[in-house]
Amino acid sequence: RNRTAVAKPLPAYFTMAEQIVGIGAVMETSPSGNLQVTRLVPGGPAQMQGGINVGDMLTMVDGVDVRGMDLGKVAPLIRGSVGTSVTLAVMRPGASETTPVLLTRQPTAKITGPSFGDSKGSPIKDDGFGGSNVKIDEAFPKQTLDKLRQLRVTLEQERIAVAKEREQSAKLQATLEGQIEKLEMRCKQLLQALESVDGQQAG
Repeated sequence: RNRTAVAKPLPAYFTMAEQIVGIGAVMETSPSGNLQVTRLVPGGPAQMQGGINVGDMLTMVDGVDVRGMDLGKVAPLIRGSVGTSVTLAVMRPGASETTPVLLTRQPTAKITGPSFGDSKGSPIKDDGFGGSNVKIDEAFPKQTLDKLRQLRVTLEQERIAVAKEREQSAKLQATLEGQIEKLEMRCKQLLQALESVDGQQAG
């Protein structure tokens, strides 16, 4: 009898909609007190989708005026679920009017956000998505990272176990070789003794 295969749902940590990401632009507070783009994360939305350049000054996020706001307050406005859009307004260097930019939030393969300071020189950790005081090594859900870390621990334990087995095998091999050498020496002595006895009998 034919049975219809039913696909099991993916675990929650594989649900893309549950990931909270941003636009892949690193910003710092400029002397004027506004947030300025200092770096685009390779492979991030800002780089791949275009519209954001290093040196641009952020003025609005989804209609909210963010001029003079610090990164900690602007970050939640920029970040959101994967696949959702955010509309920014940026001021290009030397421009007199702002430019609207529509970006779709997407994760990047790996984030290596640097430390940078705010207007008071206090260090702020940025994850490359526009979030502050957050350090993220990879753009994956926490459950996936936990599983990968556990897998790494397991592999390290197995590596140590294999190394110990090899060491024990080497010791066992050395012991066996020593015993074989002793047996060969004993056999040689017995043969010499037999030859001596045979010689005496022949004489």
